[in-house]
Formats: sequence, structure tokens, C-alpha cells
Amino acid sequence: LSCASETASGANVLMMRVQPLRCAVLLFCFADILGNRQLAGPSPSELSLGATRLQNRPGYGFKLWVPHANNIEIQLKDPKEEALKSVVKLEKAEENGRPVWYGVCPEASAGDHYQVAIESSWNDCFNEEGAVIYRRDPYNRFTPKEKFHEKWCALTDRGEDFAWSQPENPWLLRDGLGRHSMYEMHIGTFTPEGTFSAAMEKLEHLHWLGFTTVEVLPVTEYGGSWGYNPRSCMAIHPHYGTPDDFRKFVDKAHTLGIAVVVDIVLNHGSSKFNALWNWDGYSADGQGGIYFDLGADDTPWGRKFAFNRPEVQDYLMDACRMYLGNEYRCDGLRFDSVHNMPEWLVSKLNCDIKSEFPAACLIAETVPEDPRALKERDLGYDAIFLHAPHFDVVDWFCAQKGGETGMSKLSGAIRQKYFPRSGTDCAINGLLGTHDQVGCRKNGGRDADGRLHRFFVDRVGGPDNWHARAKTRMWWAATSCGILSGVPMCFQGTETLQSGWWHLDKPMQWHIDHPNAQQMMALVRATHALRKEQPWIALNQPEIVHRDDSNNVFGVKRGAEFLCVFHSSNAQWEGDGKYRINVGATTGPVARQIFNSQAEEFGGWEASWTAKKGDASIRVVNGQLPINLPKFSVLVFQFVAQ
Repeated sequence: LSCASETASGANVLMMRVQPLRCAVLLFCFADILGNRQLAGPSPSELSLGATRLQNRPGYGFKLWVPHANNIEIQLKDPKEEALKSVVKLEKAEENGRPVWYGVCPEASAGDHYQVAIESSWNDCFNEEGAVIYRRDPYNRFTPKEKFHEKWCALTDRGEDFAWSQPENPWLLRDGLGRHSMYEMHIGTFTPEGTFSAAMEKLEHLHWLGFTTVEVLPVTEYGGSWGYNPRSCMAIHPHYGTPDDFRKFVDKAHTLGIAVVVDIVLNHGSSKFNALWNWDGYSADGQGGIYFDLGADDTPWGRKFAFNRPEVQDYLMDACRMYLGNEYRCDGLRFDSVHNMPEWLVSKLNCDIKSEFPAACLIAETVPEDPRALKERDLGYDAIFLHAPHFDVVDWFCAQKGGETGMSKLSGAIRQKYFPRSGTDCAINGLLGTHDQVGCRKNGGRDADGRLHRFFVDRVGGPDNWHARAKTRMWWAATSCGILSGVPMCFQGTETLQSGWWHLDKPMQWHIDHPNAQQMMALVRATHALRKEQPWIALNQPEIVHRDDSNNVFGVKRGAEFLCVFHSSNAQWEGDGKYRINVGATTGPVARQIFNSQAEEFGGWEASWTAKKGDASIRVVNGQLPINLPKFSVLVFQFVAQ
């Protein structure tokens, strides 16, 4: 403000009196503007899609992508009250050329229920639902069980306040899968309770068995039976627990040194109770609306997403980001049925994920199983999910065909025929059966291809049959002790010789005190201990140095130090009648036996050893090693210098 001099004229004196008044008015207006700015909500660019807790102020912010709307409200209520707690009218804005609707509600708090009320500008749902349609937030993180079939979601945070045991994600798979062994579980049937909390209590058991990675079947809301029909890509399945319950599961796994890989379904939406179907009322030609149109095809399980929409691409990427980011801190993702997604999108997603989370492990399931699709086009996956070795074993060895054809198929598996590239850690080998081969929706009947779905031990005689138990031990050892390459994977119940098949009404049987289960678990522990003590059994490239088709015998070298022997027949050599196996180049003229799947503690017998475990007393003679070769066995020898 200017100040008039003491000799000012009368006019100047008047100005001196007027200007302070003017100044006060201006200061008041300026303060009012500042105050309104402080009270105003954040701009659309400051909000994430969905419902997010506001920072440094009470309440929640809401932002939705809605192309077809005249008006949108967020309706909130206290779950203990019937009446609405608050109604928030959203404003429309353009963000990167997209129509978004946004607003804030200072009264909203965690636990409140909310739904989206849309007055659609293109309402193909008018006849069924009226002028205003009610929807869930596509980005919602949780729907309470009691609201599972309604439109209400629950407000949650995104893990901001969760007390993790470690300051950041340990990324336990950052160095690859080669040293790992994977356990596949379905949260809903892994324990009698079927919850994250109950499964968390069993992680100590998996740690004791030696598993270093768990792959959990999908944990988002689903409309089918196993989790592969997502209703929404980001809401945790409420029957399993809350988002915090899943965080506790991941956190406990990490404290035990167990990595967590989540099965994620991005190729289609659910055919039942799909929360994204006709989402904003638009449904031209009955194609399902903004998340499923633009010429998307059907799959046998539901309609594919509208992959060509940038907004849908972002939605799928945000689902991946949710698991790998600080919200859940998972170590990796297993992408279901990527053959039902366009390659350009798969490549883009993986590139974006690796750019943001370089230590994340990405695994692909592709059918028909053709690793060349990954090798030649380099879609960005770290590993593929193998089905073919299981079917080769079932078709040739379980059917007792064996012989040259069966051995040739096994030779291909040893030589990494199924692998997308060289390396021992780029494939997940569920040879004894994954959820797809063990699970049965036909109450034990055959599927459309005429195949039976069973636990492996049932395919070869059942858990009460000694030979069936020996064969199951043999094939598990083959996947984990140097015969077959890849990361060994065990579906829940295989390690306890569970019989029958798996389904929602056929959960995991925790009969771990049964003698048969004890022997199988002892074998699993021993294979994991061997892989830990001698990691090069898994990491060195395999070399076939011996093949005997008439007796179903393979000798596989892992470097010059280790010889792994596979024998799948009822014949037997022991005592003075040794089996002589070619060994190739070795690191020494003497070998010691360090593993035997027919050891007495696993259900075999003491005399099945060539020499006492660890004794360096087995001498190479003319390039061959004379050994006891028990029926249906896997043996491992280590060469040493004298």
C-alpha cells in the first residue's frame, strides 16, 4: 500500500483513509480464496481410479471411468444402518482424453459400504433395471460375504497402514526359480476353514517340507468353482478373508523365506455374476459393454475382455500392479491361459510390469503347449507352466507302455524339449499333476477328452499299493533330483499321497500322521534338502550318458560331478549282479551315493543302497559304475577324487 505524506492535500488525506479499507477487503477476499482452496477436494489427476483414502484429511476420494453417463452418485451407508449415510454427486472431467467422474466424501470411513448409481446416457439395461442402474466399483478391493450377490462394496485402505515385518518387498524370486520348489494351493480347500488365516497357519508345515514358493490359485472374487471366472479383477474373494488377511499370509510366507506367486486371470470375465457386465448401461449388440465389446470373442469360460480399449488395458495392468506393489507385495504372477490374449497385449503388459517391478517373476500358461511361442516371439515371461510331461507319463508309463516311445518322450523332457529357451529354471514342472489334472468337475467321471482327473498315486494303483507309492516317489524324485529339468511343483495333497480327485467337496486331507503320508513327506523333505545342499543338481545342464530302453533306465549327468539314475521297471539288480551304467567324464574315479528314492525311511528297503549313504567306495570301472538298481527308483551319485 502506498502511504501519503504528512503534507498531503485533502484529497490525499481521503485516499489515506480509503486505502486501508480497500486493503482489508482485498485481504479478506484473498484469505477466502485460500481457505476455499484448502477445503476443496483433490483434482482428478490426484486421485487413483476407484475409492482411495484421502491423505492428510479425513474421507475418501472416488474416481471412475464412465463413458456413458449423465449423472453419477456414490451412495454410502454404515453397514450397521439401513439408511444412507451420505450421497456424493460426482463431477465429470476429461483426463488424457477419457471421461472420468470424481468427487470426495469427508464423512466416508473404512468399513462403510458404497455403491455406484449411474444415470446412463446409453441405457441398454433400462427395461431390466430402470433409468438409474446400480453397480460395483470395478476397482473395489473388497465386498463383504453378506453382500456377495449385491451391488455394495466396502471401503478399505490399500495397505498403507499395514505393519509389514520387512521394510519392503524382499523379492524372493529376483535371482530366478532354479533353486526353488513350488507348492500349488487353493485357499478355499487347503484347510477345513478355507481361509487365508487358516492357510497361513499351515505355512510352517510347507517350510518344514522344504518348499520355497507357494502358488495360490486365484484369490479375487469369482463366479465359478476354482477361481478362474473373475467377477472383478481386484476384489479379494470374501469367503477367503479380507485384504489384510491376505497381506498377513504373504507377510508370514516371506518371514519363512517362502515366495508367493498369485494365479491371475486376465483373459476373460466370469460367465456368472460378472460385476463388469454392461457396467455403465451401454451394451451395443449385447456384447457386454465397455469392458467386453470391440469384437471380443468368447472363451469356454466367459467373454474375453475388450483388449483393444486403452482403459481396459490399464485396468488389467492395475490388477497386476496391485499384487506386485506395496499393496500385497507378492513375488510373482502366474498368467492363466495367455493363449486367449493377443500377443501384442501380453508383450506390452510384461514390458510394463518388468519396467516397474524388475524383480517380479512372470509365469505363463499356454495351451496347446508350444514353448516356441515364447521363445521365438519373446513375450517377456520368465517361465512357462508345463502340462505335457504329465500327459506323457500318464499315457506311456502309467499305462505300462514304456518302451522306446515312452523313453523317447522322457528323453525329450530331459533335454528340455518343452522349454522356451535354454536354462533349468524357465519351466514349472507339475509332472505329478496340477490343479488341472488332479481337479475334477465331473464327480470322478471323464472329461470331454475322455481323460480321468486324479491324484497321481491313484493313477498307478492307489496309496495302499506299495508299487503305486514307489512310482509316485520315483516321479517326484525325477522332477526334483536331476532327471527332469524345471522347477518341481506339487499340488496340495500329493505330498501326503491323497487319493481320489480334488474339487470343492474334495478338500485337502490332513492325514499327515498316516505311515504312507509320513514316508512320502520324508521323501519330499529329502529331495529338497539335496537340492539345497547340492544346488548344481538342478542348475547344471542335463546330459544323457546312458539309455536302456528295454529296462527303462536313464543315466543323466549334471556337470561332471553328479550322475542321476532313473529306473522305471519292475526289474532289479543288487548284490553280486550289479547294473553297469555309463558315466561319461567325471570329476573323480570314485562315487558315493547321496540319494535313493527306495531308501527304507521312504518305504523301500535298506539293501537297495549300493553302498552306505555317503561312503565314497563305488569305483568307476571301464567308464561304467556298477550299482544296485532297485525297481521304480531314482538314485543320485556324486563323483569324488581319491
